[in-house]
Amino acid sequence: MLKFFQRLGGALFAPVLLFPFAGLTVALTIILKNPDFVGSLADPNGTFYKLVYIIEEGGWTVFRQLPLIFAVGLPIGLAKKAHPRACLSVLVTYMTYNYFINAILTFWGNSFGVDFTQTIGGVSGLTTIAGIKTLDTSIVGAIAISGLTIYIHNKFFDTKLPDFLGIFQGSALVGMIAFLAMIPASYVTCLVWPKIQMGISSLQLLMTSSGTFGVWLYTLLERILI
Repeated sequence: MLKFFQRLGGALFAPVLLFPFAGLTVALTIILKNPDFVGSLADPNGTFYKLVYIIEEGGWTVFRQLPLIFAVGLPIGLAKKAHPRACLSVLVTYMTYNYFINAILTFWGNSFGVDFTQTIGGVSGLTTIAGIKTLDTSIVGAIAISGLTIYIHNKFFDTKLPDFLGIFQGSALVGMIAFLAMIPASYVTCLVWPKIQMGISSLQLLMTSSGTFGVWLYTLLERILI
């Protein structure tokens, strides 16, 4: 068990290694867009500002695509064989999962308490993953789906099929099994995650409206998470 958690920690740490440079890039560009630091160079119509803005947008890549990055990064530490193929399987499976959620909520969003016609962000509980409008399960969903796909990869990647089905061995077999697994996974997510989002929103409202107790509760939960 200890060995597993050590490997899990190492796998989760791989995407974190991307944070320092991205964070410094964003911080520096924000400073370079602030007129208090650069004066007239911060004119939004100027070439300097536009160039800095372009660099800033590139710096936000890691933070805007965290779920996708964590999903693909997990197999690096947890896959037992064929790590590149495991990463590819996770990428395809995670996008399939979000496409399933998109399709389910497009037709039956109201049944799950989700107004899927809302724009993403804010309190909608919606986001985009690789251009797919879906529920905002953040890193939690990414790690869960990645972990499930890695389990399927480790268990079935080396499975031998009859010769006439040989084309479906390896990554193809993993992809088919993961595809089928994503159907119930996406349904359960649509069923459960909106309720979790409501709970989180209620907790946020409690903390912001409870004065000293709210600050204490926030600090307690932060310490527990650390």
